Amino acid sequence: MRTRKYTDQIIQTVKKGIEAKKSYREIGKGLGLEPEKVRYIARKYQLENLRENVQAVRTKTPLTEKLLNYLKRTKREGKNFTITALADALNVAPKHIAKAIEDLRNQNITIEIDQEGVELSKTIPVEEKSLVIDPHKFFGGKIIRFGAIADTHLCSKYQRLDVLNALYDIYNQRGIQKVFLCGNHIDGEIRFNRYDLLVRGVEDQTKYFIENLPQRDGIETQFITGDDHEGWYVQREHINIGQYTEDMAKRMGRDDIKYIGHMERDIELKGAKTSQIIRLIHGGGGSTYADSYTSQKYAESLQSGEKPRVILIGHFHKFCFDYPREIYMVQVGCVEDQTPFMRKKKILAHVGGTIITLHQDNDGIINRCEVEWIPFYNKKFYEYKW
Repeated sequence: MRTRKYTDQIIQTVKKGIEAKKSYREIGKGLGLEPEKVRYIARKYQLENLRENVQAVRTKTPLTEKLLNYLKRTKREGKNFTITALADALNVAPKHIAKAIEDLRNQNITIEIDQEGVELSKTIPVEEKSLVIDPHKFFGGKIIRFGAIADTHLCSKYQRLDVLNALYDIYNQRGIQKVFLCGNHIDGEIRFNRYDLLVRGVEDQTKYFIENLPQRDGIETQFITGDDHEGWYVQREHINIGQYTEDMAKRMGRDDIKYIGHMERDIELKGAKTSQIIRLIHGGGGSTYADSYTSQKYAESLQSGEKPRVILIGHFHKFCFDYPREIYMVQVGCVEDQTPFMRKKKILAHVGGTIITLHQDNDGIINRCEVEWIPFYNKKFYEYKW
């Protein structure tokens, strides 16, 4: 068997590389040799050993990162694993896998565990348990008044921060303490909106939202997330974007921004003999010829005995108030100008927000609903001298 002879030039290059504290991989790259060949030369010609510097200092990859990368890779391959199988694959005890899963969930990574195993999820479970609110405690008794907006789409070039701030000024003047935001608080990222964005990336878009959502004394904003726009981050990055937003807001010193659910959330108004439900939803699908059609079809689809008393709707960028099946249905408008995509689809934007006043009787029945629509117009309108 013939052994390869290495030239004096190769040996000197290896020696100089070792003296410079380079790794075998770095030395071999310049010579076109594998790291093991460089190690062999060092041993054969009795050069300084790199044991204390082998491949430089190796950083230990956290188990959470290993697990997340492994789940992403195997998800693309269509595979699911039990906790035991993951433990075997990553050469750790099952209890460490369980702890890593808990840590990832605490980082708002969407991981599901079911009979089929552990996998990354592209959605967020809808919260089934209603929020219980005592109107005497939170809304000042029998008259319940709050603001409702939707589709602020912050980070879009078509956002209306002027409108958003004006609405919160009005809410503040009217003594309103809660504003419900019915989805699409940020514009998210996908191929067809890339040129519409002022800010890119889930972290930067979230930070921009927190910095620009108006903050007024005594007003708390409670929001839900949709399965589009911010929902694209849920589907692609497997992150609970709503909880991620609230957590970042707290770190930035804002306790007035509260995440309450994905796609829909019921809020229960307790009474002496019965309770009534306000439901926030972020709808789906496109706009229709008649603004009220989507509200009516949603009301028709509800099973008897499960109807909320009031439904606040985002997504369609419309204002509409009607009463199908004895449900107060309010599409609450948007806080974004018409985009090129909307013009292409012939969709009009109703820019503005609402103030909603409910009257709850002594038994707990909501017996009146007043909806105040606060419209705004394109920016040039406000440049005119009347």
